[in-house]
This record gives sequence, structure tokens and C-alpha cells, in this order.
Amino acid sequence: MKSKKNIVFLGMMGSGKTSIGSLISEKLGLDFFDIDQSIEKELDMKISEIFKIKGEDYFRKLEEKISLEILKKRKYSRCFRWWSFYE
Repeated sequence: MKSKKNIVFLGMMGSGKTSIGSLISEKLGLDFFDIDQSIEKELDMKISEIFKIKGEDYFRKLEEKISLEILKKRKYSRCFRWWSFYE
């Protein structure tokens, strides 16, 4: 089944967004995009290291930038932490 709509998974860390999101994306024929994985790849650092070395404010700004970029794309399933949309 192919979907023309986007799906966004929001939730706390460890709530299963990536696990469930990737399964549903595969079933619906959507590409899956995980914001945290993208940030870790871009900076070549784990999220915990980014918080420790660069700080939460830096992480949030980068998270927002990447989130807004990916939201413009079509036919994606995305995984966001809940606070990306809380503010």
C-alpha cells in the first residue's frame, strides 16, 4: 500500500518511535527519517555527547532546523521527540 500522506511520530525518548515508525513506514511504502539519527550522523556524535559537549540549546536549534527541512518533503515517515513540537 502506497500512501501520499506524511506520518509523524512524536514521543518521549525510548517510547518506540523508531521501532514502530520503521515498521509502519515499510508497510506503507514510505521512506523513514529519524531526526536523532540524522543529527548523530551529521555531527558524528551520540545525542548524549552533543548534550554534554555542545549543550541542550545547541541540540534543540539543530533539531528544529533539521525538523523543518524534513517536514517540507513528501511521502516520508518521520520520528521526532515530543519537545520538537512542544515549544
